[in-house]
Amino acid sequence: METVGTLSATAFGCATAASASQGTTLIHSPKLGDNMDARRSVLQATIVRPEQALLVKAFGLDLKILLTTEATGGAISVLMGWHKPGEGPPDHVHFNQEEMFFIVEGTYELTIDSQTSTAGPGAIVFIPRGVVHRFKNVGETTACMLDWTLPGGQDHYFKAISDLAAGDGFTGEKVMEISKKFDTNFPAPERRSHDLKG
Repeated sequence: METVGTLSATAFGCATAASASQGTTLIHSPKLGDNMDARRSVLQATIVRPEQALLVKAFGLDLKILLTTEATGGAISVLMGWHKPGEGPPDHVHFNQEEMFFIVEGTYELTIDSQTSTAGPGAIVFIPRGVVHRFKNVGETTACMLDWTLPGGQDHYFKAISDLAAGDGFTGEKVMEISKKFDTNFPAPERRSHDLKG
């Protein structure tokens, strides 16, 4: 990650870029009346190039952590994930985060709150916290999506799963323990009448 400069945040402020001998600095000069509560942000503007992103392999999937929770002061985390045909998570729910997907390549079948839809490149999806969802690559080639969580934390979850998989103690119980720690739940699939034994 590269720190580009500082940005003073105000509710309706405007940032301008000015060249400096050591790179680009983002400058904001709040004026009286811009915002009754104009405070400087402690965050640093950040540019992450693809080669700087942290590669992790969680649940057998290739992921890049583009923006960490720490880089955004906890506001968001951003990941990029690749899914081979047929890949995708089962039903799951995040209790303390909203999630957004932006489909970069491929075709996904998304089921959100029991509603299923197919979407391709350029589609964006918003999932409020507490809503059960799943997705799957239904195309014939590898698909790719950006995944934001608000607030951040999803990067920590996938890093913990990746670290677990890299060791020799990967079990379903440990995965559920990590999932619970990060407020992610995998509800039991609904049983249909023909699944019940009499």
